[in-house]
Formats: sequence, structure tokens, C-alpha cells
Amino acid sequence: MKYTIRAIKYFFYFSIITTAIVLALVLIGAVEGDINEIFEGGYKALWKIAAFFAVIAAVYPKVGFIRREVPLRREWTEVREDTISYFRDRRYILESENGDTVTFRCKDVASRLSKMYEDRITLKITPEGYEMEGLRKDVLRLAAGWEHRLSPEE
Repeated sequence: MKYTIRAIKYFFYFSIITTAIVLALVLIGAVEGDINEIFEGGYKALWKIAAFFAVIAAVYPKVGFIRREVPLRREWTEVREDTISYFRDRRYILESENGDTVTFRCKDVASRLSKMYEDRITLKITPEGYEMEGLRKDVLRLAAGWEHRLSPEE
């Protein structure tokens, strides 16, 4: 269900961004205000564009969100304070902590809005260490830094 909701969100996100770009081009006079002049085929081209956005939106959640193992062999009670501090330094706040799952959200509204409120980072405690889930870019950045910060000095 979460995958479908994300796909629908991204379809509308792509549509709104494209509409805003076309509107800006019309307002600055770079293109005519007639749909037949903007797109070859006029209104018929809109269906092709919508189909293209639907395909991209259907695939993007699979590529844009990941789970990554973070091989820290330390108990949550040992790393809890350092972890919360690390995420706070990166503008994330603790959202919830229940059992073996901890979630963080972006602190500021602008960042959350730019990520379409898909800013949640989830940490799950696993036998191998921890599993981090969320937006690909954020997970890769946060997991690498978190692992480096909490790894013992060599």
C-alpha cells in the first residue's frame, strides 16, 4: 500500500513541477500561451506526457527508497544518545521509539515539503546490527556517517 501511495504522490509531483515550469515559461514570454504551440500535438500530447509520468512514478519508489544494513555490533542502549545526537546534528528529530524500531523525521517544514513528507528514516535493530530505511540519498548519507561516528577508532 505504501508503494502505491508513493507512486501516486510522485505522479502528482511530476505533474505539478512540469505545470509550474510551463507556466513560468509562458509568463516570461519564452513560449506562446497556446497549448498547440507549447506541445506538438496540443492536447493529445498531454495523454502521452501523463503516461510517461505514470511509468516513471510507478518505478521511482522502487529506486528512490532503500534499506541498508549498518553493521554496528553494539546494543541500542549503548548507542542511543550518540545516535539521537548524530541525527539531531543532521536536522532530524526522534519521532518514535518502540521495541526494535526507531524513526526520525526532518526537523524543518521546508525540507519535509521538498521530500513530499517522505522524510522518515527508520532504524530497525537486527541480529547483524541495524537496518536503515528511507530515501536513497538520505539513507546512504546518514548510514555512512552514523557508522563512521559510532565505529571504534582504529
